[in-house]
Amino acid sequence: MLTPANDLQNLNPRAPLPEGHALPLAGDGESLVDTTLANAPLPVPETSGGLGWGDPLARLLRDKARLGPVFRQGKRVMLLDARFNRLVLDDDGTQFAALGADRAAAARDAAGQAPAVQEAVLGAVFHAELARWRAGTVRVQPALAMMLARALVPAMTGLAAGSGAAERLAGALATLDDGGSLLRRAMPRGLPSSAMGARQAMARGLAQAGHTDPVMLETLQECHAVGLRLLCTLARHLAETPDWQDTLRAEVRSARAAGRTAPVPLELVEMATHEAWRLMPAPLLVERRLVAPLPLGEHCLEAGAVVAISPAATHVDAALWPEPARFDPLRFSKARLHDRPGGAWLAKALLAPAVAQGVELVARQAVAHVLDRFALAPAGEGGKVALRLVD
Repeated sequence: MLTPANDLQNLNPRAPLPEGHALPLAGDGESLVDTTLANAPLPVPETSGGLGWGDPLARLLRDKARLGPVFRQGKRVMLLDARFNRLVLDDDGTQFAALGADRAAAARDAAGQAPAVQEAVLGAVFHAELARWRAGTVRVQPALAMMLARALVPAMTGLAAGSGAAERLAGALATLDDGGSLLRRAMPRGLPSSAMGARQAMARGLAQAGHTDPVMLETLQECHAVGLRLLCTLARHLAETPDWQDTLRAEVRSARAAGRTAPVPLELVEMATHEAWRLMPAPLLVERRLVAPLPLGEHCLEAGAVVAISPAATHVDAALWPEPARFDPLRFSKARLHDRPGGAWLAKALLAPAVAQGVELVARQAVAHVLDRFALAPAGEGGKVALRLVD
């Protein structure tokens, strides 16, 4: 609900903003909405699925184009300018309160000690696993799922890689993948019961290894799920762009020839990883409840109102990312860092710090080891990739 910012004492919670109206902001140079349309009535957002607009993200982008970046949608107020993203995500709870699962996750993370990821262990396991891969066509997601599980378990728990305890945990962790990545994966029948059984097996295995903190289980599972989706996305795009494969491979080998080890961050590998992270499906909405009134130019949102940002819409916004569907790691070059606001890329900001760090380490190591050994090429439907050994 909106009231004039200078009239908060007369706040009227029974005066809702009409559906389909843009929220007016101040008319200075930093305005997020064109104030010439501040009071112009706009149509109620359509719900028809025709012409491809039935997709929730497509509908949200259409509504933004028609209503501006700040508008009312049902019981929530949408804040779809990139500058709002960091305002919401960086808040320490003084302005915005998390809701539902986000609140439970924040409480869980605050109560436990997030495990560190040993990058040297990741690299050693990736090297050993890839030595067993052969040239040919593979379904990349199930192959990466098990390799990643076998690397993350010892890297986060301290169990010896390849030991019986580590292998049982890795098998359960790979099964826990929810199949939500871009590349399909054959899952056991009865997915809910299989996932539940895998989670119980992981909890038992971690307890036997001395890890009873629930933060370990949640962090390990999330690192695997997000890391797998990121690696599958990156593998698909690299398979379609052999020039970028060659460029990244040259960087990896040059670093090793100079005596630098794989854990050292590599600029081009990092750029490609961040671009794949942008292209990976992001949450459609992240909601927060206002703790205190939020001024928006001449108006303000009252305390208790629900606001939402959209990472998915931000990552495909053509105003921020020209040709947003194109894989272009140069978007993340240092020369172009100032081409867009800080809230334009939200991949790591959406994750707990330990998970974000773990996923980045996983991607860095996996890309370096895979490209040092194989060239990738598309191999038809079903998430298949052709592997060719490189000299």
